[in-house]
Amino acid sequence: MAITADDITLSVISAIIGLAVTLPVTYLIVDRVVANNEKKKLTPVEKLAKERLRAKLGVGFLTTFLVTLVIDITSAVREKAPIPKEVLSLHIEKLKTAQSDLETLLGVYSNVLDVEIARLTSDVILQIEHLQEDFEYLAELSPRPPTPSHATHIEQLLLKTVHLTKQELVALGTDNQQIRALEDWLTDYTKQSRPTPRKETPIEVRGGHTIA
Repeated sequence: MAITADDITLSVISAIIGLAVTLPVTYLIVDRVVANNEKKKLTPVEKLAKERLRAKLGVGFLTTFLVTLVIDITSAVREKAPIPKEVLSLHIEKLKTAQSDLETLLGVYSNVLDVEIARLTSDVILQIEHLQEDFEYLAELSPRPPTPSHATHIEQLLLKTVHLTKQELVALGTDNQQIRALEDWLTDYTKQSRPTPRKETPIEVRGGHTIA
């Protein structure tokens, strides 16, 4: 049987349609294989990133340090006494170190951390920066004790930092009882009724945030 021009045309059209269907599917399969291989290669790096974040946020460093800050500021409020300037200087240096270390980890491992963990890390860094600014302001006021408004402001910052740290540790797969207990205690403490402080002029702290 002779091959007609119509047969050739139909064959060409069929081949084009076949390529149009097959090529996208082939590329999709190849892309998935490549993506899976890349993910396997990055898995150990992701594990290391999470381990380092857990170590930096956990009892070994930030959690224990937050406990110290809570004790110092709440004691200063109860006793109406200043925190010694040398103690404030140590707190400021540790806050700077914590901020720098977390920023470094976030920068190095940003490509392997999921969006939620990266966001929480950024939020914790921001709170640490605010705490640093507030403790620097306390150091400038030394030897005067913190005002009731400033102390309340710092307590709220500490509570938010503790809450975010707990959230991130949970996201990293760590159920840290110490940070949970600290959050519960600080929540109750900040809800305790106190004498209403006299109206104070809002203070702008270094960094732009205001204590009202």
